[in-house]
Amino acid sequence: MKSLVLRPHAKINLGLRVLGKREDGYHELRTRFQSIDLTDEIEIEPAESGLSLEVEGAALPADDSNLVMQAARQMQAGRLDLPGARIRLKKRIPLAAGLGGGSSDAAAALLGLNRFWGLKLSRHELQRMASRLGADLGFFLVGGSALGVGRGDEIMGLPDCRDFRIALLLAPFASSTAEVYRLWDEARLAGRPAVGVGSEGRPEADPLEEPSVHTVQNDLEEIVVARHPLLRKLKDALLRNGAFAAALSGSGPSLYGLFPSDVDLDDLRQAHDWGEVRMLSCVPVGRAEYWERLGAPSI
Repeated sequence: MKSLVLRPHAKINLGLRVLGKREDGYHELRTRFQSIDLTDEIEIEPAESGLSLEVEGAALPADDSNLVMQAARQMQAGRLDLPGARIRLKKRIPLAAGLGGGSSDAAAALLGLNRFWGLKLSRHELQRMASRLGADLGFFLVGGSALGVGRGDEIMGLPDCRDFRIALLLAPFASSTAEVYRLWDEARLAGRPAVGVGSEGRPEADPLEEPSVHTVQNDLEEIVVARHPLLRKLKDALLRNGAFAAALSGSGPSLYGLFPSDVDLDDLRQAHDWGEVRMLSCVPVGRAEYWERLGAPSI
């Protein structure tokens, strides 16, 4: 194979429940993942020998600390006769934004190298590799709409959700997933309120239900908003301007608003002072479309 191009997709969480801390140190989750049409690009080309990675569009290391290289090393392990591969990663999905960009890139690397090297590894084998690399990587081997439980790595595909439009707000700061969960643990141990959904007398949300103002609630949101109060103002602005639901994605800081029809970003921008916040219009991507757009055969 001369070269292979893949387009890893971002995700949002249409509801995220944190059910507690597990004995293994991870957290028990229940979340609905949803692919959206914001993508990176990965190109895999032949090389005389070895593995190399080039990164464009973001200040990311290109060494073995990068998840893409870690995925490639897993694929290479124990297979000494494999030809070399040069990987180019073009970043468009923001870093540390709650959109799963790094995990999506790594999952695409697994899929791409499986095809590039003709390894014919099964879905089970790829899922096992993905789980070792990160809790949410498994979702990107399914795509579309899916329920994530356990650490978020036990994935059950769901029917495509109903059509809607997404206004994605990209805050001008990052959010550390590890730090957010640490603060969630501290708040829970201290018995402080507003740690999760239902903590203020609201009914607990079920991410299996169709997206609505009741089901897209995120148990990590109060933690992140407490550190970045701007996010509460942004969410309120989305709801005031026509979103039928709005929430933090993952551990943030990206926010999204769901709209029943096309979002006029120009009108939305004029309706509020968004400051340095970047705004994108996105749509959900169903499973069949996800695999077609990704550029890899469905596993």
